[in-house]
Amino acid sequence: MIVDEVTINVEAGAGGDGCLSFRREKFIPRGGPDGGNGGRGGSVFLEARNDVNTLVDFIYHPLIRARHGEHGKGKNMHGREAVEVTVRVPVGTLVWDENKELVVDMNEDGKRFLIAKGGRGGRGNTTFKTSTQQTPRIAEKGEPGEKKILRLELKLLADVGVVGFPNAGKSTLLSRVSKAHPKIADYPFTTLEPQLGVVSLSEGRSFVLADMPGLIEDASKGKGLGIRFLRHLERTKLLLHLVELSSVGRFSELGKKINIIRRELKLHSAKFLKIPQIIVLTKIDAATSLPVVEWTEKLKRKGLPAQAISAVSGEGLKNLMEETWRTLAEIKKEAAKTKIIPEEKVYNAKVRFKVEKNGDLFLVTGPEIKKWVAMTNFSNDDALERFLRILQRMGVITALKKKGIKEGARVFCDDIELFFEGERLGTRNEN
Repeated sequence: MIVDEVTINVEAGAGGDGCLSFRREKFIPRGGPDGGNGGRGGSVFLEARNDVNTLVDFIYHPLIRARHGEHGKGKNMHGREAVEVTVRVPVGTLVWDENKELVVDMNEDGKRFLIAKGGRGGRGNTTFKTSTQQTPRIAEKGEPGEKKILRLELKLLADVGVVGFPNAGKSTLLSRVSKAHPKIADYPFTTLEPQLGVVSLSEGRSFVLADMPGLIEDASKGKGLGIRFLRHLERTKLLLHLVELSSVGRFSELGKKINIIRRELKLHSAKFLKIPQIIVLTKIDAATSLPVVEWTEKLKRKGLPAQAISAVSGEGLKNLMEETWRTLAEIKKEAAKTKIIPEEKVYNAKVRFKVEKNGDLFLVTGPEIKKWVAMTNFSNDDALERFLRILQRMGVITALKKKGIKEGARVFCDDIELFFEGERLGTRNEN
């Protein structure tokens, strides 16, 4: 069973807490701080693999979670870092975030991408020792790891795609020109999911061929199965459009069949208008009374490259594969000539925080605010005072004044309640 679209939750590990400790040994008064740092939390990486063909495992395991880093200890012992987690996905997987923006295209075998970064470990009080602060009573909590909701979409990577009505001979063609073994039977809708095969020609030449479930008229409106898998053909460089002749009596009927499939492709995505096609007339062994050669020439005069084959007898298969290879080579040659102009991106300055007024309340939010709230031990007066100094340096007080804050107003930094008093932020229980 091929599963080509899933939603997963990814959680990197949080960093371990820093340790608040002082050296205490006999005959050594005022030994000084010796609290170690916490270890970094585990990160989550994605890795593209050719030996993974589906996203089905994520249906049963949609949550991917890395371990947290270990806490620091006394005697300057640092916490152990958590092991990173590597998640294997099929080559051709697109990763989208909650805003439906593309995060990464896992389009190469072995490609690795950091999808969720583990939080750094909190610093122990040894780190905060200075010439003017010999006995710091501050230790940071570990930074939370990144948490993301992602949508994985698999688009198989193939050079050539095969399209057509059900029972047009697509699976038979794939089985004859490659070592793939798709299900074949003499009734429609035999192919229920995409199949890939490698076509090997002489002199080491090869390309990947993809067989899709058959399309029918109004597939774009939800009829049949084929439209569901058309996304897998959007990356192909060439399409083999198979039309079987056993049910065709006139050239006009042949043209109608071709136009139906081309219309369904266009309605699914405008990308298919740019992908070259070779019209392949199949089952010529069962259509001996039809002027196949004449029809092939007619199609060529209309600007539609055409070939005639019998996958059962093998007639025309070699010529079709050689024509497919020549067309592929020309497409790749033209693509190599095209100069890729790097897209000029404008990078906006990162917004460190945002201040909003809600009635008499002021809300200070943002990723950096959230980080410092999570890493501060608010039951420790020194740590609280350090947090307030950080807000001051970030410009939070200035931003609050611009919003019209008044003495005694309540300010929420993430879920921490503070008060604006004496031109600074503080808590009600401060001395």
